[in-house]
Amino acid sequence: MAYDSEAHVRPMQGGDLPHVATIFRRAFNEMYRRRGFGPVVADQAVGAVIAETYRSLDPDHCLVVVRGDRVVGSGFLHIRGETAGAGPITIDPSHQSAGCGLLLMREICARADQAGVRSLRLIQDAFNEVSFCLYGRVGFVARETLVRGSFRSRPDVGVRRATRRATKADLSSIVALEREVVGVDRPKDHELFLRMGETLLTGDEQVDGSLSRLVRGGVAVLGPAVSRDLDTMLDLIQAATRDLPTQTDTRLLVPATHHDLLTAMYEAGFEVHSLCTYMVRGDFEPFRGYYVPTLFPESG
Repeated sequence: MAYDSEAHVRPMQGGDLPHVATIFRRAFNEMYRRRGFGPVVADQAVGAVIAETYRSLDPDHCLVVVRGDRVVGSGFLHIRGETAGAGPITIDPSHQSAGCGLLLMREICARADQAGVRSLRLIQDAFNEVSFCLYGRVGFVARETLVRGSFRSRPDVGVRRATRRATKADLSSIVALEREVVGVDRPKDHELFLRMGETLLTGDEQVDGSLSRLVRGGVAVLGPAVSRDLDTMLDLIQAATRDLPTQTDTRLLVPATHHDLLTAMYEAGFEVHSLCTYMVRGDFEPFRGYYVPTLFPESG
């Protein structure tokens, strides 16, 4: 695909945020509409909040695509040592098929290579064959299928293992466990989770599992969560939902290879909404335990 000669990629500026927010909403809603779903981004402010948060975390790697004098897309690179995440990547629907997405992804990959990243990761909606092909063109390989779904919280669930809320003093243990299980190393993301939501832990002297959750407007989003075994993961999920109002819409992603975790979630009323693909450019080793990814920040 030839690039539009007027298109180029540059760092995101504060004045770009309204355009980024509008494109974020239009791109995701149009993608879902084409496939028979309703809008998934009802509030345009969501895109601006994500962009502003990522600019505070990774100010040098928030990018926009400009075509002529108009911002037509954006993308984010989250470098965490030798691993990194990419996303969200959005191109205005009226400017798609002009090579802007490929131009943006090649710039993101080049920046990751220059930083010494050995494993660049992202999550894409499996029904979006256009983005799957785009990421494949720049070297990404599908490594996991993720099941996106939700269930309704219940206050009467039992928890077999004691859990506690994490503090900043637990940060190094949380990071070490995720590095062991998933192969990513992202302390500043976990600092963000502690500020924006809360993180639950099992284990005292040695952390056996951790789960972060964010509760907003009657919706609870779980992840990232990591553990070495199934029982610990189930205890963390139960502990993270038993204090919520009954029937709270609780959302998470589960790797399809964790069949025993999925079976337990089905028994708890887990409903599948869609599938996602965990794609990696470069090194990858299968997860060494149980993992619930998060789409925010998209760095794991």
